[in-house]
Amino acid sequence: MNAKGGNTGSGTAIILTLAAIAALGSLATQLVVPALPPIAAEFGASTVAAQRVIGIYLLGLAGGQLFAGPMADKYGRRPVMLGGLGLFVIGSAAALAVHSLPWLLSARLLQALGGAAGIVTARVMVSDIFPPEEAATRQATLMSVVLLSPAIAPVIGGAMTEVAGWRSIFVLLVLTGLGAALFVKVRLAESPRRAAAPARNLLHAWGMLLATPRFTGNSLAMTLASSSLYAFLAATPFILSSQHGIGPRDTGLFLLGIAAAGIVGTKFVGVINRRSNGSIVGASLVASGAMLLLVGAVAGAHSLAAFFLPMVLMGFGTGVLGPSTISAIMQSRPGLEGTATSLAGALQMGGSALASSMIGAADTLRLGIVLSIMTLLSLAAAMAASRTRMQTA
Repeated sequence: MNAKGGNTGSGTAIILTLAAIAALGSLATQLVVPALPPIAAEFGASTVAAQRVIGIYLLGLAGGQLFAGPMADKYGRRPVMLGGLGLFVIGSAAALAVHSLPWLLSARLLQALGGAAGIVTARVMVSDIFPPEEAATRQATLMSVVLLSPAIAPVIGGAMTEVAGWRSIFVLLVLTGLGAALFVKVRLAESPRRAAAPARNLLHAWGMLLATPRFTGNSLAMTLASSSLYAFLAATPFILSSQHGIGPRDTGLFLLGIAAAGIVGTKFVGVINRRSNGSIVGASLVASGAMLLLVGAVAGAHSLAAFFLPMVLMGFGTGVLGPSTISAIMQSRPGLEGTATSLAGALQMGGSALASSMIGAADTLRLGIVLSIMTLLSLAAAMAASRTRMQTA
């Protein structure tokens, strides 16, 4: 079926364009992960302090998404998208000139606020452009494409850090943001908006969503699973460096394998959801990977395979869980798609920021315990949302 509204071209072309813009948010996270040890060394910072480069960015994504959706409903999707890309470029350029960790954190916050607008407006434009019966499938396609970013970004970030230093990463982000803004200005038209749900104001809209069990259950499942993944990302460079002697470039290759498993997982979303509940299946796989890591740590398995294989299972499960939960969230309250997306995204990134900032210099055992707790709670939330849906069907 063809897309609606002022955007021309095939549905696949539109999805690829929106996915590229949405991917900037995760790109700016994953590129920097292998560079955390060199950043800590340059600024004389501790492991926990350096991990705030990831945490503050995720916090900015959370806060930015919280308001980007309502702004897009009020002012239009395209203006908010262009404004967000502008902030992203300014924040990326500022990171090039900093000479202390606090200023780098400030630049990352500005960068994240801009990236948040791209994530939200891309998701909402999919809902606007495609009819309801097709929108859920298109959302899953969008997410599968977005997952390509974390698949390749750690490899690129690790190689750039070793060859040209960590600041070269922000040169790439400036150029990428400028290119995306130019493309939106020239090629992407405003999308038609649907009638809003009867919400008196933003707080009322948030209250309506939080009172909807399908929204809260799926949002909590997504948030907890994402938090476990980002806690792993924050701890992994230091675990690989201290326990296995692996540098930034090989850390990127390690993370590539896990991200690739997530991409493979998205390919099974349609089949799984036709036969079962994708949110529950995905959460079960993620929890199984976390518990496998914990069992290996308790058993004294210290090989790289014992660390890598459970994470592959978690990555695969996340690829199934993400599209399934976001599709349910978008359908939880008709007329509030933008606000639902932004609120769920804020909860997801806020939880991820907290998890990545608090994990510290974790060893494999501590990481396994933390991930197991979060992923089991994610599974419980997915199951609760599924029960509520069956009761109301």
